[in-house]
Amino acid sequence: MQKAAKHLSQFDRISDRIVSLTADKARIEAEIAVATEDLRRLFEDRAMQGSGSASRRTNIADTTTASELACLLRITERSAHRLVQHSALLVNHHPNTLEALRSGSISWAHATTLLHEYAGLPPGTAVNIEKTLLPVAEATTVPRLSYRARTLRTTLHPVALDERARTARSRRRVDFEPADDAMAWLHIHLPATDAAGIDTRLTDADRALQGPGDHRTLQQLRTDVVMDLLLIGASPTGCNHGLPHGGSAENTSTPEWVDCPHASAAPRVRAHINVTVPVLTLLGVDDAPADLEGYGPIPADVARRLAAHAPSFTRLLTHPESGAVLSVGRTTYAVPADLKKWLRVRDRTCRHPGCAVPAARCDLDHTRPWSQQGTTAHNNLAHLCRKHHMLKSEGIWHYRQPSPGVLTAISPAGRTYRSTVDPLLA
Repeated sequence: MQKAAKHLSQFDRISDRIVSLTADKARIEAEIAVATEDLRRLFEDRAMQGSGSASRRTNIADTTTASELACLLRITERSAHRLVQHSALLVNHHPNTLEALRSGSISWAHATTLLHEYAGLPPGTAVNIEKTLLPVAEATTVPRLSYRARTLRTTLHPVALDERARTARSRRRVDFEPADDAMAWLHIHLPATDAAGIDTRLTDADRALQGPGDHRTLQQLRTDVVMDLLLIGASPTGCNHGLPHGGSAENTSTPEWVDCPHASAAPRVRAHINVTVPVLTLLGVDDAPADLEGYGPIPADVARRLAAHAPSFTRLLTHPESGAVLSVGRTTYAVPADLKKWLRVRDRTCRHPGCAVPAARCDLDHTRPWSQQGTTAHNNLAHLCRKHHMLKSEGIWHYRQPSPGVLTAISPAGRTYRSTVDPLLA
């Protein structure tokens, strides 16, 4: 009994500590939100010195604050932008939610869920929803809060749901997110009815493909069907795409791994992608990973399979051997094709610190502007995505290239960040 009482006391002490630390975490996040909004206001006051509408100044201040925070906190700019937006809403429009966060009675996840439901509502309606939902947030989980909030929002929203759904549909999108071990996530934001219909159809197709000789799980089958439809453009065939074939329900031994017929008969990826393959990997001498543009390392055997179906190759070695034109000096502003290819392989992504936008979707920027005697050369060119190119053009962020491929970024707050590339490609 004494031992049980001692264990119970330890459990209580540890549980109380977890609750206390969680409340401290919420208080810190509330103060981060306040500090973030202070920083945004400072940038907005600075932007107000220039010309432009109030909305443009606010947009520039939001973007500038997000870019500063992304480098400062080493987070993505999307996460930083969400932090800026949530902080502004909490501080300026929902002090009760901010106070609940500061008191530790709700978490940051609860607070952002509430802010999502307040968005787009008239101030009076948002306040009424806040009064109703804050007690719910203090007593339940985020999923339950979200369900309750959606129902209440639909009831109280002054705009009819069908009209809001039409507007929301215009924001449909697909996002690519790299994951570990040569994998990635593909996120699709689409109308709920379409998503439910796709989910049902996938489940039906996958169950129809399941058989005694197929060892794939339902989730693996669902994924393979999606890949068949999107990459090959054919009806689902049930091919394993490199997964085990030919087993039986009774066979518990490790099945033989073979290539799927589609992989050998037709390339799965038909879009143009850049894969940088070390020459010894391509020749089968070693198995050094290749590099998939916008993602990172992929296995050697996958790279060799892609190379086997590639319609053409571009030989991109370091400049002493390739003979590629690495500079045209001041003779032309336009970047030659071979230099474009070389820089795209060198940079791989936008060169702003932390930005992961693939180089294929970026602009080639003269680090020292052409108008200021900048040259069209590999040591004065770097990829910047449209957003960071705009921030440079606006004079908000500044860049230097002290050595080929090494970019120094100077933030609006005067902080300096260094962006480097593979030294063999600099």
